Amino acid sequence: MNEATMEKAALGGRGVLEGAFALLEALAHGEELGLTQLASAAGLPKATAYRLLNQLVAEGAVQRRSGRYQIGPRVFRLGQTWQPARLLRAASARPLGQLTATSDRGGFSLSVTDRGHTMLIGGIGREIDAVFPLRAGTLLPSGTAAEQVLAIGHPNHQPPEGFSPREWSRQVTLARERGLAYDTDLSRFGLACVAAPVRGPGGEVVAALAATVGELNRLPALAEAVVRTAGLVSANLTRLLRSQGVMSL
Repeated sequence: MNEATMEKAALGGRGVLEGAFALLEALAHGEELGLTQLASAAGLPKATAYRLLNQLVAEGAVQRRSGRYQIGPRVFRLGQTWQPARLLRAASARPLGQLTATSDRGGFSLSVTDRGHTMLIGGIGREIDAVFPLRAGTLLPSGTAAEQVLAIGHPNHQPPEGFSPREWSRQVTLARERGLAYDTDLSRFGLACVAAPVRGPGGEVVAALAATVGELNRLPALAEAVVRTAGLVSANLTRLLRSQGVMSL
C-alpha cells in the first residue's frame, strides 16, 4: 500500500484536500487550537491531522505557536481577493457607515449565502460583538432575518433547523412581500435582527444587510433605515459592476 492510499484510508475514504479543509474550517472560528482539539473537530485521526497540519504550516495556510494552531496569513491574503466580497464591501462602505452613525447602539452587517450557510462578509459589531462577533467569515445561526432575505432568491432553499417546509416558505414569502425580514427569537443569543435585500443590476438578491440589537423595541425604528441603506448599497453595486463591464457578481 503506497503512502497516498494509506493516507486516504486514514481519512476514512475522504480525500486529503477535504481533510485539510476540515482542519481549516475548525480554525475559522478564530481561536488557537491544539492538535487533539483540531483532530476531533475535523473528524480525523490525530496522526493524520498532524501530517496535514505540518503541510499547511509549510505552505503558510496555518500558523503554529507553542504547539497550538491558528489560520495563517496566506489564507487571509487569498480570502481578501474574493471578488463578490470586495465589490459588496466597496458598495456598502459609505451607506453602512452612515447607517451606523444614526444609532448609538446595535450592530450592522452584510452577508451572503455560502453552500447553504449564511456568511458575514463585513460588519460593525460594537456592543453586539461581546455576544456574537459580527466579523467577516462568521457563519450565522440558522433561520436569521438575513437567511430569510437571502432565500428570496433561492426558491428551492431547504428550510433551516427548527422550521418546517411550510413555516419556512411562509417566512420567505413574507420577506419577499415586505422587502425585509425579522428575527425576534431572543432565546439563542438574546439578540434580534431586521434585514433587507441587496440586489444586483438585474434585481436578483445578492446579499442581505442587517441590523442586530439586544432590545426588540428598537427594531421598528431601524427597519426603514435598513431598507433604505440596502437600496443605496444596491445602487452602488450596480454602478461598480457596470463600470467593470459586468452585470452580475
